[in-house]
Amino acid sequence: MTKQLAVMTGFNALSPQQQEAHREKIGVRAQAILGQFWRDDATPDAVQALELEGWMDVLENCSHSEIRKAWATYQRTGPRTQSGKLYKPDAGALYRIIHAARPKPRVVSQQEQEWTEPRVTAEAAQDILKSVGFKVNKFGGVGE
Repeated sequence: MTKQLAVMTGFNALSPQQQEAHREKIGVRAQAILGQFWRDDATPDAVQALELEGWMDVLENCSHSEIRKAWATYQRTGPRTQSGKLYKPDAGALYRIIHAARPKPRVVSQQEQEWTEPRVTAEAAQDILKSVGFKVNKFGGVGE
């Protein structure tokens, strides 16, 4: 089995500047989402900032399209009060929706892997053995 090098993907593949821009956009999106639930001006700015920071931490490994789709799903299917009002989501609710929508990883057996070189036939194997000094008997066995 061939060992493959790990390739950084997603958030970890971004430069520090790209990571910061990605997190900021998540913060803006979270602020827009939560703005629907901050009904009064009594919530201090510092508390709102901490809540947004939590959203950025939880969702930083998710793409913006995944977050947008998860928010749409939450609005359609999320928990509601008896009067039908949508409960305020937390970042984990969207995170769970995103991960449920992602394709599940599957194990690839060695047989499913593509061979980069053609397989050696029995005749070719015998020719190789003869060329390096081994004697091949008529039953396919090898002697020295």
